[in-house]
Order: sequence, then C-alpha cells, then structure tokens
Amino acid sequence: MKKNIVLVGLLCIANYFVFAQSELYDLHPAFPHHLTAEEQLLMHTLPEKAARNATAAPSGPVTALAEFQPMMGVMIRYPLGIPVSLVAQLSQITQVKVLVGTAYYQDIASSSFAQNGVNMSNVEFWLIPNDSYWTRDYGPWFIIDGNDQVAVIDFTYNRPQRPNDDASLEYVVQHLNMNRYVMPMVHTGGNYMTDGYGTAASTQLLIDENPTETVASLRQMAHEYLGINNYMFIEDPMDDYIFHIDCWGKFLGVDKVLVAQVPTSDYRYADYEAAAAVFANATTPWGNHYQVFRVFEPGTGTLVTPYTNSLILNDHVFVPIAGSQWDDDAIAVYQEAMPGYTIVPVMQVSGTPWENTDALHCRTHELADKGMLYIKHYPLLGAQEMQNGAATLTAEIKALSGQSLVTDSVLTYYRINHGAWQHTALTSVGGSSFEVSVSGLQDLDTVDYYLFAKDQSGRREQHPYIGAADPHRFVVNAPTSIQNQSLEASVLLYPNPAVDRFTLRGENLASVKVYNAMGQFVDEYPLHRATVINCQDWPAGVYYLSILMDNGTVVSKKVVKIN
Repeated sequence: MKKNIVLVGLLCIANYFVFAQSELYDLHPAFPHHLTAEEQLLMHTLPEKAARNATAAPSGPVTALAEFQPMMGVMIRYPLGIPVSLVAQLSQITQVKVLVGTAYYQDIASSSFAQNGVNMSNVEFWLIPNDSYWTRDYGPWFIIDGNDQVAVIDFTYNRPQRPNDDASLEYVVQHLNMNRYVMPMVHTGGNYMTDGYGTAASTQLLIDENPTETVASLRQMAHEYLGINNYMFIEDPMDDYIFHIDCWGKFLGVDKVLVAQVPTSDYRYADYEAAAAVFANATTPWGNHYQVFRVFEPGTGTLVTPYTNSLILNDHVFVPIAGSQWDDDAIAVYQEAMPGYTIVPVMQVSGTPWENTDALHCRTHELADKGMLYIKHYPLLGAQEMQNGAATLTAEIKALSGQSLVTDSVLTYYRINHGAWQHTALTSVGGSSFEVSVSGLQDLDTVDYYLFAKDQSGRREQHPYIGAADPHRFVVNAPTSIQNQSLEASVLLYPNPAVDRFTLRGENLASVKVYNAMGQFVDEYPLHRATVINCQDWPAGVYYLSILMDNGTVVSKKVVKIN
C-alpha cells in the first residue's frame, strides 16, 4: 500500500514537472517580432479596421509627450523579454507595471522577482491578456490634451493576428485612469518618435501600411490626435524586415538625435549617411540645427550592436549591450550626448538575447506622469543680438497635478562666462505664462542657463530636463557701437568664408577666443600683427571671434567655415 502511495506521489510529481516545463516553455513569445506569413496575408484588412475603431480626436491644442519628459514608471510584460536583473534596476528608481495574462504567470513572476532583488513595493501587476512582450510596439503614446490632462493615443497595431496586444490599451488606460483616443491609423510604437514640441519621425513603413491614406492625410491625423506639426518620413537605411526607426535612430532631446553608423564597406553606408543628413539639415522647433550624434553599429548576422534601441527613463538611460568590442564606444557616445544622465549598460541574456532589430527599447515602454510639472520653453541658443545687455526669457509652466506652484521656487539659474551660478525669479505674466530678464550682459558673453520650478505636490522640474549638467547656452551679440565700429574696421579677417585657414591682421592684437554658433567655446589663440588660424578641423558653420586688444578693448568678428 505504501509503495502505491509513493508511486502515485512520484507520478504526481512527474506530472507536475511536465506541466511546469510546458508552462515554462510558454515563457517564450508565441509570435516572432516580424510578420508571420498568415499576418502578411491579412495586412490589407488593417486600414478598414483602423477606420472602424477610430474615436474622435482629443480637444486641442494637443501636445505629444517625448520619451525624455517626466515619467512615473515603465511598462513591461511577463513572461519577460528583458533580464530580470534589469527589472530589479528599474524597480529601484521607478514604478514597474507588469502585464500578465494569467494569475499563474503573476505568481511565477512574483516569485522570480522576489528571488532576484526586485523592489516589490514598486511593482504592480496588471492582469491584461497579451500576445507578446513587445510593449513598445503596441503600448500607449501619451499626449497633453486641450484640457491639460495627460491622455493616451491608441492606433491599430500592425500585427493582425495579435488581438490581445492590439486591445491591451483598452485595459491599460483603466489602470492609468486616463482617457484613450484611437487614431484611424495603422502604426507601431517602434516606428514612432517625437520631441515634445510637435515634431515626429517614422520610416516610410507608415506610408506603406496605410495605402488608403495620402502623406497629407497621415500628417493631418497626426496633427489632430498627437499635435504633430512636422512629421518626418525617412527612408529606412537598415534594409531588414522591421523598418522601425528605433533600430537605427533616436531623439535624445529636442535638438539632439542619435543615428547609427555602419562601416564604409557596408552596402548600406550611403543610406545611413543620408538618414543622418536629413536631421543635420533640418531645423528643430528651437530654431537651430540638430546635434547629430553617431554610434557605430556594424552588427550583421550574429554580431549584435543594437545601441540606438535604448530606453530613456527620467535621468537614466538604459543601453543594450551584447559583449561586443564596440560596447564601450557606444556608452561613451551616450555620455557625450547626454551629460548628467546615468548611462546604464544592460547585457543581453541567453534566453531572450538582443537582436539588431529587437532589443531593450522594443520590450519596454515608459509611462507618463499624469501629474507632471510641465515646462515649455523656447530657449535662446547660439548668437543672440540684444539691446542694453538684457536677455528676456519666457516659459509656460503648468502643474498638471492640480496643485499650485511654489511661487518663490520658479527660477532661472544662469552663469556668465562659466562663472558661478546665480538665480533670479520668473514672474507670472498671466495664466501659465512666466517671464524673466537676465541683465548685465556684455558683448560676446557666454550665458548658460536653465529653468527650475516646484509645485505643492513635491514635484521639481528643470528645463532642460537635466539642468545644470547640460544647460541652454547663448552668446551675446550686442549691436556694434560707433566707437567699436572703428576698432572692428581696423581688424582684417580674410578669406571669409574660409575653407581650412584664415588670417587675422591688425595693430595691437592680443588674443582671440572662438565660439561656435551654439555658444560653445572652441579654442583660444595668441595674436600677433598677422596671425593665421587653422580651422581645417572645425565643422562647417558660423563662428564668433572675441578679439582682445592690447588696451583691454574687445571687438567681435564673425567667420563662416565651409567644407
């Protein structure tokens, strides 16, 4: 009898392990990242579905929120597509919302998380049916509507046989307690990025997957639902199945963009350079040209270098790495482009490794802070002509939490010529509009500044987001006085424009400081009666020269460097 009991027990244990193994097998995604053959046959049905499911657009004006604006958390899915060690890291700095299709998966996830150092007080499970872990592709896009409420924009997901993924936002918004609006558009999150100022970018995939729409009608939809005024459609240089912009490009800020680079021997090299040139030649909403940063991604075949597929989450940037010799260089590019941010490399794991077309950004999705302290400001950048040595700064500041601003904590911090930081208060000029004048500025002064605000909810925000580590910068270009006109006329600069060198000639020259159009210091040179300055390594653009004379007088000149 005892033997039978033991035998039954062993059979139960064996059956348990068989069941457990089958369930664990299900931890891998049932779908590939690419379209299945069946889905390819059904793609033609999606535009009609998009039109059928659409809702009215939100009340305007609408502002699409960028990934690098204030976030309250991150959304992932269990079974995971990311390392559990990353879940632990995320849980230390933010809220982690986990989609689980069943209570069974929630139990497994809870046990796994607890055993791997996850801060469970920052984890919330959302029991929502889903088909895959690509929360980026079917996840929410956030806006601020005309009523100053953060809301979600949905779309028809471009994977026709993944209905749970496509429908998930109906339930996500219930947990977020936000309104949801559905665009009559077939789209995917990996092929969308925006800057928070009305510019967005996607590859031509968006046009291909909406054959019943024109480019003009797609842009009109984006304007009505997302507040996008400048939608950039860019030819995909990657030449792979996915055609998602996050596989090779990423907005790092309003005027910063990261674009992948491949070896000159790669047949796609010219296409990548053309994509980078689109941004380099474009004007940002702030009126300057994009700062284009390049990261070397030679990944083909089994070589994985998916560095643009990163996640920005408030003051952290999580960058996927795979043990490549170029990992350190990629991290260095992020550190150069985003000073002040904590750059976190995330190593792939064997069960769900990174791919060149599918990495960390694809498998996570930031969640906007619905009560954010919102600051919108068009900064002064580059050379700024101003009268009486004063610069006027304006901003729109809103506490979406419903709490009031702390009136003595709405400030501008600034420093002149890299000196000590000073601050002055912004003054309300009605509604959410604020203004301040920074005075006492001299010709060719370099001014760094950032805005700061605090509200009664305890939120504290800066503009730019990272504040003093990477402030806005401008150079004062005061109107030339009659006295200085004579002095400037005595200093000759030729040739102008210059190609690889130019000459400064004049009496009583002492030294010259060179600044680029962004106000960044380039170099300083001692001057003689005639001095040749080598500018061969300077990028093409406008440069401002602050020339010190022997008597202490400073005069200014401008030189244009061409290729």
